[in-house]
Amino acid sequence: MKLTEITLLELKALFGRKRPAALLLFGIPILYSLLFGYVYRSNVIKNIPTVIYDQDQTATSRALTQAYMDSERYQVVDQVMTQEAMEQSLRENRAQVAISIPPRFAQNIKLGLASEILIVTNSVNNMYANTVISSSQEIIQTFSAATGQKLLEGINQMPASALRSVAPVKLGVRIINNPTTSYTNFMLAGLMANGVQIAILLVAGPLLVREYGRLSRWQTTSSTALVTGKLLACWISALGAFLASLGIIAVFFGVPVRGNPASLILLGSAFTFLVVNISLFFSAIAKNEVSALQTPLLYLMPGLLFSGLSWPQFAMNDFARFFSALMPLTYLADTLRDLTLAGYSPALLKNIAIMFAGGLGFYLSTIFVFAQRRNKLANPPAKEVLV
Repeated sequence: MKLTEITLLELKALFGRKRPAALLLFGIPILYSLLFGYVYRSNVIKNIPTVIYDQDQTATSRALTQAYMDSERYQVVDQVMTQEAMEQSLRENRAQVAISIPPRFAQNIKLGLASEILIVTNSVNNMYANTVISSSQEIIQTFSAATGQKLLEGINQMPASALRSVAPVKLGVRIINNPTTSYTNFMLAGLMANGVQIAILLVAGPLLVREYGRLSRWQTTSSTALVTGKLLACWISALGAFLASLGIIAVFFGVPVRGNPASLILLGSAFTFLVVNISLFFSAIAKNEVSALQTPLLYLMPGLLFSGLSWPQFAMNDFARFFSALMPLTYLADTLRDLTLAGYSPALLKNIAIMFAGGLGFYLSTIFVFAQRRNKLANPPAKEVLV
């Protein structure tokens, strides 16, 4: 049977059953895109439950309290009168942040003395702490500059001059490519690709191992043609799922796709080629279909954690970087994010070459293993007859 006929038969098997496997191949990455897209849709953490402990109770301290209430990052759930009540709110998780304003806060400011605001945050979830630190610095700096300006205006200094005196250094920040620091833009494309990876493993995992039980079906077909036909059918379908999912996160969740379409297609082709060949290799060496599905799934969580999607590779230790180099998602996650957000990736061609080379290596290994096992099953060794 010709290669094209095998490929078409495999495509028909993927799409033509009562319960087509293509539903998994397309459905899982699309479902991942939608679910994670809705999780990260707010882009930044807002309305963090906050308790205020104002020990000063002056117009100045109330102005600072109002600054926190006006910020969308905080939701003031309580204003307490004792240290114990503040700590209890944190301990019982009624609040994740506490703002403690010291006594004589306004008086110390008027006297030109330092006055320290204590911010207590629950860092069980680091997202809270990171958000609180950055936003509180902005609120306190703005409040300090405004307060100092009013003090100098009180001694007949002009407003503009007073502001320059209390805030002589200004910070200019320019964030490129992801100016809103959106978690959707940061994470969603990589999580979508992980969904594609899982779908490929589930669909391609059983394809070769089940052929060991029906050798008569392809008696006149070479092992190379069989492996290649299954590869092409899965690869074409997986690339379609990758591009469809990429379109969904762009249309429904506003993830920018600034890269050249040809670069994105080539990157997706290399990634799906590698993962399909890994799946077929596990299928060729597996004892049964269950083993073919379970074995590659063991690496999914480590593959995601070590991919550089959430923790940069340059911050990993030597062992972590070595382990990361074995994970297919490593060569896609950062590169895909660079292409979508910045429009280019300096590692694009290198990572594409690595994935195609790795996929080719697994492809050749799969053909060898599959041919050997197939030949052994078709021609079992003759049993010795004892006389």
